[in-house]
Amino acid sequence: MIKRLFSLLLITILTINCTPNEKQNLDVSVTGKVTNQNNVGIAGVSIYVQRGLPGYYVATNYTTYQILTTDSSGNYSYLVKNDNYSYRICCGTPAGYTIVGEWIVEVNQNIIDSHTVPNVINFRFTR
Repeated sequence: MIKRLFSLLLITILTINCTPNEKQNLDVSVTGKVTNQNNVGIAGVSIYVQRGLPGYYVATNYTTYQILTTDSSGNYSYLVKNDNYSYRICCGTPAGYTIVGEWIVEVNQNIIDSHTVPNVINFRFTR
């Protein structure tokens, strides 16, 4: 019995010591689709991903952004980094359309920390 416990302890110690001491990659892929009232994807829509530092007593200052464009089916994707920044995703309005619902979505840090849904952010428009 003691020999068996010692063997298990030794295996546990070796496993812990052999594990690389690297930071786990906790980036999250945010995907979505821009559709019309008939649920058909809209190509060429600008998606703005804003990145900024949250303030303690002031609103988040979004200083940088990246522009994505939806593909031929209206899809887009972006890799949100697990860093100290806050993100929000905004959808540009295609010509002749009106947004239905929100056009700015905050990417909550809990999504990044726990890899939980919703990491799918869709936008809908109507004519």
